[in-house]
Amino acid sequence: MAIAISVAMLYLPAQASAQQATSAAAGSQGVDQAVPSKVAARKAKADQKKAATQLGEVVVTGIRASVEKAQDIKRDADTFVDSLSATDIGALPDRSVTETLSRIPGVTIDHFISQGDPEHFSAEGNGVQVRGLTQVRSELNGGDSFSANGGRALSFQDVPSELMSGVDVYKNQTAAMIEGGLGGTVNLRTFMPFDFQGQKVAASVSENYGNFVKKYKPSASVLYSNRWHTSLGEMGFLVDLADSRLATRTDGLFVRPFFKNAGGTWVPRGADWRTLLYDRKRDGAYMAFQWRPSDNLDLYATAFQSKYHEVWDEDAIFVSNDPTQVMVDPSQPSEINGGVFQSGRLTQNGGMPMGTDIRASSSHSKTTDFSTGMKWRLGTSTEVTSSLQFVRATTNSLDSTVALGTNVPYIDVALNGSSPPHIGVDSAFTGDPANYYWGFTMDHQVQNYAKELAWRADIDHSFADGFVQGLKGGVRLTNRYANNIDTGYNWKPVFQTWMQYWALPGGVPLPGLDLNGTVNTSLVHLDKFNNFYKGGAGIPGAFYAPLLSTALGYPTSYQDIHAAADPFYTCCYAGTYQNTVLDAAHTNVQHEKTYAAYGMLEFGVDDAHLSGNVGVRAVRTTNAGQGFLVFPNQPLAPYLGAGQTAPINARNEYTDILPSLNLKWEFAPNLITRFAFSKAIARPDFSQMQAYQILNADVLSGYTPPPGTTTLPLDKLTLTGNSNSNPYLTPMKANQFDLSLEWYFDPDRGGMAWVNFFHKGIRDYFRNESRFVTYPGVDGNNYQYLITRPVNVGKATIDGVEIGWNEFFDFLPVKGFGMSANYTYIRSRTHVPNDTTAVPVDTDGSGYGSLPADGLSRDSLNVAGFYEHGPWQIRLAYNWRSQYLLSIGPNGYNGTDNNIPWKLPVFADAYGQLDGSIFYSFNEHVKLGLEMNNLNNAEQRTIMYQNASGKHITSWYVNDTRYALTLRATF
Repeated sequence: MAIAISVAMLYLPAQASAQQATSAAAGSQGVDQAVPSKVAARKAKADQKKAATQLGEVVVTGIRASVEKAQDIKRDADTFVDSLSATDIGALPDRSVTETLSRIPGVTIDHFISQGDPEHFSAEGNGVQVRGLTQVRSELNGGDSFSANGGRALSFQDVPSELMSGVDVYKNQTAAMIEGGLGGTVNLRTFMPFDFQGQKVAASVSENYGNFVKKYKPSASVLYSNRWHTSLGEMGFLVDLADSRLATRTDGLFVRPFFKNAGGTWVPRGADWRTLLYDRKRDGAYMAFQWRPSDNLDLYATAFQSKYHEVWDEDAIFVSNDPTQVMVDPSQPSEINGGVFQSGRLTQNGGMPMGTDIRASSSHSKTTDFSTGMKWRLGTSTEVTSSLQFVRATTNSLDSTVALGTNVPYIDVALNGSSPPHIGVDSAFTGDPANYYWGFTMDHQVQNYAKELAWRADIDHSFADGFVQGLKGGVRLTNRYANNIDTGYNWKPVFQTWMQYWALPGGVPLPGLDLNGTVNTSLVHLDKFNNFYKGGAGIPGAFYAPLLSTALGYPTSYQDIHAAADPFYTCCYAGTYQNTVLDAAHTNVQHEKTYAAYGMLEFGVDDAHLSGNVGVRAVRTTNAGQGFLVFPNQPLAPYLGAGQTAPINARNEYTDILPSLNLKWEFAPNLITRFAFSKAIARPDFSQMQAYQILNADVLSGYTPPPGTTTLPLDKLTLTGNSNSNPYLTPMKANQFDLSLEWYFDPDRGGMAWVNFFHKGIRDYFRNESRFVTYPGVDGNNYQYLITRPVNVGKATIDGVEIGWNEFFDFLPVKGFGMSANYTYIRSRTHVPNDTTAVPVDTDGSGYGSLPADGLSRDSLNVAGFYEHGPWQIRLAYNWRSQYLLSIGPNGYNGTDNNIPWKLPVFADAYGQLDGSIFYSFNEHVKLGLEMNNLNNAEQRTIMYQNASGKHITSWYVNDTRYALTLRATF
């Protein structure tokens, strides 16, 4: 009892109902059709149970009802499924789909704006992994759904959670499920008109507040649904609209990688700090129509649109110096332990070059889905279903950075273990605009478009008696087109310290901000970093930085800055600034078709309480990519080319055979064991299949051509090529196994516990490899180039266990308390031979041992409790995941110094966040509540490991605690 009371105020938003795996995979719509209606003996018992527990309406409005229904779904499912449902219409347990997914066992999320970027924190989270794998298939009502981001999956943060009725995560699969989920499949469910007995109206309004950004943002949603009996049969119509807005602020501090200086001391390159303001607007609209002209026929049509506008801007101060020249000022107190810097004053001759920038990112994404389908029941044992779907997605974004430069006299740094470090500079120096110069500009543009047409048809026949209880089969055809334009990051210097002895007059000071009165101090401001790190780290110092309007003024502002700087150059760097062109060189065109067919047999022995299914799915994939081959532009090798281009029309075809087996056995009352085996695939992202290759011809290192040389022989050249894509990639593949034991110790009150063991054996990883490839020269001969690009190579194994428990403490004298908890353990091993780009190298050139798979935490945990009694509904939920590898050599953690190319592994430290809500129901129609996120003011940290200098925390982030005052009404 004492333990129960101590956790009584904890709550994990209840796991709730999901369609059975085969039903969702087939795209079933509406509760009346959630499970194919069959009168055969194999379904009669389940249908009777559902009818007995069916309420007047199928809307789950209570936490206990949600948990109990989730229990029923898990118990009755024919494969491994975990789900969460909205406790009210338009009310998933969290403010975003991404956060909701993190509550499900085996599912984790990143808290960074983009995967592999450790420098930008995300309040709502990003990057969903299932059992440690990012190759996750995304679905909407059992059909394809995706964002136009160069990949194949949906960006879950783009989707309004207010439109969702629930989320299902499939850990294994049946032959009837659509292929592509190597880690798992996430299905987003919406309501349908036949989910309700008659008219339904629901609305909610929220006012969101972040205590760090100190801004209010509204959210609202409204749903109307009704159904009618007409002379043409029963009809239903539903419309659902949502608008959600959010503003947050994140402050971060960084200590950069350590280098061994001339004195033999390991010293950090320097320290940075930054403030990021984030603002997003998420809109959604959804309509659904259902028509039942007769008892044997159901028809439906849906239209879904999600729009996402994300804007963030960042003031950053960062080191841009030569790390090998940093030294510890001997005139100031310092602490060196074991040859590794702990605290002191960092400096270097001529001052430490730093950059101060304003970075603005604006992105617009839209996904539209039109779907229609039918279900036709032929007699009492056969039904035919068919659906047609069209999906269209677009993304347009601009990421613009304008930076100043300054050479600060010193940086004071004091490292204090896991606490934020103390950082200080000469404020008198940084507060004087005369000490700055224009540093660089950088733009990154994305313009993506994708569309797909998909059709499927299925037939399901059941038998009343015998071991074989049903046969299913079907076909699915897709036609998908993607046109993605990504310019990359176009970094162009204005003035840099290394130009002083090259492009500028030797040794003169870098030109100041006022360049002949053309670009002056009116374009910058003094950033004082008010309330920095919520007062928890002090104010490192105020800096001048460009105004936000300067970054948003691209391309005019870029042209003005570079034009004003050009007269200062004395050699080859002068010239009119050229805008980044969205041309064919940056374009990736892909056209993919798939042809799938499956057959599945359902079997069972009723007396032994044994059931299962076995089947096979075959899918043929054809892909065509269009792009360009760029020949070398080496004046001393005219026979190789002169930079001209040739079209590439790459075509790739492959067939995958995907068997599956699922078994379920209730060997004792309320004790069920399950086993599943399946073969899964994950096709490469479209960004990994771009048909684009640049060829290079460089003079051998150390060789100087004699004067007057016009042509070099082949043995004096190095022929290479690097590419981030390969149009001939084939899918990653996995053999996956699940084995579980489920104990329903209190089946009438939602009490259950389970343990699930899983194994994935993965092959054909996507990793870079160097191979000799033959290309023609302009002289008609063929030449071999050493090409580095991604190929299918390497293996991995992932093993783990998921443990869960739900219980209501009805034995307590005070009713209404309950608890839910789940824990996941994952271990991975990888073997990737000949990998040339993902191998970490320390700043002294030393290598590392094996590293875990990126994005994979060994441990993750959800612990929660709730109180629901009378008008009150209180819940608290804690979500935690252990350390995991973010990236190898991301921005700020790679370079070449002392002729040593280095790239460091960066890990996200363990992170846990506490969320909660309190609601009061005035009556059965209206409730008012407070929803809260990040109540524990969690600090996200990242870690870098270096061989000689050891483990270091490299960054610290704090974010808002968010509150939403919410009013909900249902009629």
